[in-house]
Amino acid sequence: MTERRWRRFDVVRLWRGLGWLGVALTLVVSLMPPALDVSSGHTDKIVHLAGYALLMFWWAQLVTRRRWRLAVAIMLFGVLIELLQGLTPDRLPDLLDALANSMGVLIGWLAARLLPNLPQYLGARRPALPAPHR
Repeated sequence: MTERRWRRFDVVRLWRGLGWLGVALTLVVSLMPPALDVSSGHTDKIVHLAGYALLMFWWAQLVTRRRWRLAVAIMLFGVLIELLQGLTPDRLPDLLDALANSMGVLIGWLAARLLPNLPQYLGARRPALPAPHR
């Protein structure tokens, strides 16, 4: 029982750490000079949609109650990034980017409803670690 709880804790902790890494990467990449050519059609919006869908899906695995609060927080994060882009020399805020971010959050929310509690499932399926030698 203790080993199972430790494995679950280990996966959840790793999941949370990778989630914060995802938030940090989203912030950094969003404020860097653009890597995509904005004249390339809707590629930029698809990247926004997919990125925020993944972010919402990832965090929704840990937040199982009142996910609407998580969705609002991630949407506000996207809007804040768009506002911060207005303060950078290489970026401009874009309302359509914020809309794509929000649509991605909704898609991530729906995906999390289909595949709930993934970290707990993975923790239960992991083989037991050997006990440390004393």
